[in-house]
Amino acid sequence: MLRSAADRQCVWQPHFRSYHFTPIEEFNMTYSQDLEPAAARVSTALRKLATAASGHLGSDCYIHAELGRVLLADCGFQALRVVGFAAWRVGEGNGDVIAHAPYVKGYLPAGVKGFAYHAWLDCSGFIVDFTTYQLRHKAQELDAMDGGHTTVNWCPAFLLLPKNSIRSYKEVAATLHPGVAYYEARPELERALRTQFTLDPQDVHAARVILANPGMTVLGPNGMARRIDQ
Repeated sequence: MLRSAADRQCVWQPHFRSYHFTPIEEFNMTYSQDLEPAAARVSTALRKLATAASGHLGSDCYIHAELGRVLLADCGFQALRVVGFAAWRVGEGNGDVIAHAPYVKGYLPAGVKGFAYHAWLDCSGFIVDFTTYQLRHKAQELDAMDGGHTTVNWCPAFLLLPKNSIRSYKEVAATLHPGVAYYEARPELERALRTQFTLDPQDVHAARVILANPGMTVLGPNGMARRIDQ
């Protein structure tokens, strides 16, 4: 996870200019009437599974994308997994940007090797990201690492974003309006990661059971499934 903070690390001096973009929520009327409820069901199932059992909550985007792809297929939607860079404007302050990108200073847990990337889905002209419910959790982890303070006013349960609404990283860093996101596919990262990852059949089974039983209580190594987006 990485932070973009104009007051701590100057990239494009975003506090000198303020771009205005229509927040993502205002595009809701253009969302697919069929895809949105299916994505909502999948999102709930993945959140329950991850918060109860994930050993890397906040850095488990690849398994969210891969399990999400399988569950969306079960719902009748074919999606492609995409790996690359991403960033989200979560608040109105200069540093209120969460980024998985190489453009800013990054933080990793002690003893962990890694590099900046993010994984999501491409489905019917939309970006589908099942990890955005973790944005508040990620901000808290970053604040604990660097002593900063991130205000999170935008933390959607999942993101269904028309691809023509994607902004550049520079635009996301420069605007002070929450609800703007940057996604950039990097095929070389996808090729590198897919050889290192195998989906566990038990995870697939558990996710499908939760999807089919949305009211069920899920318990795991982390305890009971919980909300972390509030």
